[in-house]
Amino acid sequence: MTRRLIARTLGCILSPSARVCFGPFWRGASFGGDGQLKAKIAVLTLLAAAVPLLSPAAETERQLLGLLTITGKCLRVVVGAEDFSQGCGGSLGTSAFSDGRTGFYFTLRSNHILTFSGLGVARTGKDGDGFAIDRVIFNSGVETTKPKVLAATGRCTFGDPYKGAMTVRCDGNLAQGTPFSASFHSDGSPPTE
Repeated sequence: MTRRLIARTLGCILSPSARVCFGPFWRGASFGGDGQLKAKIAVLTLLAAAVPLLSPAAETERQLLGLLTITGKCLRVVVGAEDFSQGCGGSLGTSAFSDGRTGFYFTLRSNHILTFSGLGVARTGKDGDGFAIDRVIFNSGVETTKPKVLAATGRCTFGDPYKGAMTVRCDGNLAQGTPFSASFHSDGSPPTE
């Protein structure tokens, strides 16, 4: 498959100029260090994918295509009056699904993960690429507890992590009007699977 086809069919979260957007799900996965984040995101992503916010047919056709981890520094994670910035980790996860759904996974204290998710990726101009957020997912990190999926509106923008340091920004509002804002600055290392 060409990069153009991958970007068009998968809603590739990374710039189409990237050599590889996502590889097979478990290829190269390890479970130490960032591998632990990948394992947690994999389980949590699969749980979140099971929550039917789209039509049941769309949900059953969706397949997880890949996960990447970006290292750097979490700058801010705020939802309403709650500031989670102090507990935000130094790794950011991203995922791609066969239906074009994508997301950014901000790791928080106590294995909690806050995900900003949407469909499709488009060039947004000087800020890089981006996607419209249609849901925010909060996962407590407990496998027996379903993730809390909230309808939302907003936008995530990001640069090409294969070209050096870049910033991910996600801003918007939950359906009931609660504002959210999150940002992460990469250290310039290429993403890992």
